Amino acid sequence: MGLHQECAQAGQGGGGGAAVSARGTDQDVQSATAGVPVLMYHSIGTTTTRKFRDFAVDPAEFAEQMDYLDYQGYQTVTGADVAELQASGTPLPERSLVLTFDDAYEDFYTAALPVLRRHGFCSTLFVPTGCVGMTAWFNAFMGGELHLMMSWQALCDALTERVEIAAHSHTHPHLDLMPEDVVRDEVNRSRGLLQDRLGVPVEGFAYPFGYWNRTARAAVADGGFRYAVAVADLRMSPGDDMFTLPRLTVRAGIGVAGLARLLNTRPTLRRRGMSQARRAASRAVRRAVPVMGSTAAREGPASA
Repeated sequence: MGLHQECAQAGQGGGGGAAVSARGTDQDVQSATAGVPVLMYHSIGTTTTRKFRDFAVDPAEFAEQMDYLDYQGYQTVTGADVAELQASGTPLPERSLVLTFDDAYEDFYTAALPVLRRHGFCSTLFVPTGCVGMTAWFNAFMGGELHLMMSWQALCDALTERVEIAAHSHTHPHLDLMPEDVVRDEVNRSRGLLQDRLGVPVEGFAYPFGYWNRTARAAVADGGFRYAVAVADLRMSPGDDMFTLPRLTVRAGIGVAGLARLLNTRPTLRRRGMSQARRAASRAVRRAVPVMGSTAAREGPASA
């Protein structure tokens, strides 16, 4: 059986929907976006650089955090689950949680996935398709260009582990600084490649670096996706735009106590205002002082 066929079979119901349907109907429920925390991880490993170390969670720390979530009774769902239930008006079980992992580093497959498997957790993995089977050359500005990425076979294998595979652009650029034709190419190419190579529907998108604007949002909404996530460091709340859903960044070293604080973060008006102000300030700085990764990513690795 070929890779495409194997992945297509694995993807039938493998995105995490079973995690929702298997829960009892007698539980307290919440609307699909009412206060649901969406956690954002990157690397699960110890090999990193000074600039990237905030985003490389030690495997032992990650395991302790997953133990905590299980002990506290959190029920994992995928981004696709949230989108489906939001569209149908069906509520999520109490204490629902979305675990997302950006960039598809190889250590997701080797370090994170065994822990998720042990707890029966599902997750959503956002893949920059231009880097599959290569290294994270888009992180050169952080010294992380040698970080290994998952292969197509590993992505296929992950589908059998209740992992939703979703798009993260093709070359991981700053989409909010790109012309519209480039943005649409990045969005559409990533979804097309994933669906062609893995043979499963791709419903979710994560904006690289969390940066988006109206052009990027429109490209995703027009591209056949059902939802998209940014960052914002807020919990989801009722009425959130399904194409700019907020996430909570899990940084290295916060431990279980820090994770508990994140999970208790409430999306107050003050926090929302601060998040919007940070986004506007970041875009202004990046326009004034271009950084590597904003446009250079489109060129790919030097050897390409």
